Amino acid sequence: MRKLINLTLPYAAAPEILNDLYDGLEVWRNTEEYLDSGSVVAPCVIAECSSVRKARQMMRLYEETISLLENKIGKKNCKPL
Repeated sequence: MRKLINLTLPYAAAPEILNDLYDGLEVWRNTEEYLDSGSVVAPCVIAECSSVRKARQMMRLYEETISLLENKIGKKNCKPL
């Protein structure tokens, strides 16, 4: 069973949180690419992780969280910086 948490926060905080989530997603995408292929195209940040499976799980978690938050505040207000 999946545990859920409800948060109440200022509307203005949501886009800032989304920006950080997008940054985290990019780190996990870079990590997955590095672990899967052994290299990355450009200099980037990767997470401390040794499992492609774990990197993919984290990517899915970030994607799901981003989607949920975007749906709550409206996608037009959610473009990453």
